[in-house]
Amino acid sequence: MLLVSGCATYSPVPENYQGPVSTIASSQKRHSISKADIFYLSRVDGQNIRSSLNATREASYGQGPVLTTKLVSTRVPSREGTFTLVGRTEYAAPIQALTGTVYEVQGDIAFAPRPNETYVVKGQLGPDYSAVWIESRETGEVVQKKIEIHGNTALKIWQK
Repeated sequence: MLLVSGCATYSPVPENYQGPVSTIASSQKRHSISKADIFYLSRVDGQNIRSSLNATREASYGQGPVLTTKLVSTRVPSREGTFTLVGRTEYAAPIQALTGTVYEVQGDIAFAPRPNETYVVKGQLGPDYSAVWIESRETGEVVQKKIEIHGNTALKIWQK
């Protein structure tokens, strides 16, 4: 007998929801065939959702030094909510992360997405400054504020 298990992922748009929706997309900055900075949504209203980090890790599994990024777009109700944003360096293989530098910045933004609008999680990661934010895909306008860290955001080996 084969047992299949998986973890249920929270869907921000309830099954019978009839109201307006918006979309929040992920983005990336590609460094090489095996390394990228990924900027994505990880939680909505405190609930974990399927993220680009999870999708990328699944797509890259077993491919050695080749990182296959999968950027997830999440539909959300067009109402006030709390959105957890993450910017993180990702490598194709765990050993690369252990020997390389992994930057990470994250935080929450509260806002009400406009109906039928698409937003993109953007960011910048580096040794002296890291930030993650949401902007309107149409206008490029930053929503609320950037989550910024002036200083080093490199993870320690046990945090990778």
